[in-house]
Amino acid sequence: MTNYSIAHIKSVGQPPEVLNRRVAEHWSGPLYMRKISPYLSKFLLSIGLSPTMVTWLMVFSGWLAVASVLKTGLIGVILAVVFAQLQMLFDCCDGEMARVTQKYNPAGIFIDRFGHYSTEALLAIAFGIRVFLENEESISAVIYGLILALLITFNKVFNDMVHVARSFSNLARLSEDKNIAVPRNKLLAMIRSIFRFFPIHKIYHSIELSFIILISAIFGISQNILVLLTIAAFITVVGHLVAILTSARLRG
Repeated sequence: MTNYSIAHIKSVGQPPEVLNRRVAEHWSGPLYMRKISPYLSKFLLSIGLSPTMVTWLMVFSGWLAVASVLKTGLIGVILAVVFAQLQMLFDCCDGEMARVTQKYNPAGIFIDRFGHYSTEALLAIAFGIRVFLENEESISAVIYGLILALLITFNKVFNDMVHVARSFSNLARLSEDKNIAVPRNKLLAMIRSIFRFFPIHKIYHSIELSFIILISAIFGISQNILVLLTIAAFITVVGHLVAILTSARLRG
């Protein structure tokens, strides 16, 4: 079995075109995940795991984060944060391993999407159930959790719908140019630029959600945070939809 060096994994598994992608690279990647992941990738390769197997580990880590949220008390939300971090670490590793071994699998991309979509939606539902378990007279918390999960899913699906629409229209693959996503209307472009400084659309990833749930549990404000997250998600979905329809993303 090939013994890949850390230097080789970094050079081949972390090319600039991957690290500098417009939307795909999570902030935790360049901050610390990509510094750790080559060492874990090396170990996973040494024990013979395939990139697709590691993608499944990513999925299961996310589901463990969801299950942890359901456990009332601080230990549950602390574990959720840990498993959400582990999910992102495996998410870095599977791509690195695929590029190093040249084992590309469309099923792996599909499983990756399934893992992120299911984890983030289920985290929202679990948060609603957790609030209900902590405050049993508030059945509305479960409803808020379900609505939040639906809004989070809509927001994520919109990006895939752009690629599907372009493919069905025989348009070229969407460019990584950041200007592609800027609305053509000047007022909408200005509003969008404001959200660059207040990126509420980025708080629904599993890492951010797990941190928010932990902080809300520490300060005993889970119910209020759940409502605020749902309102913010509605604003995000509407804004995302308008931004897509008024930008060049659906044009040739």
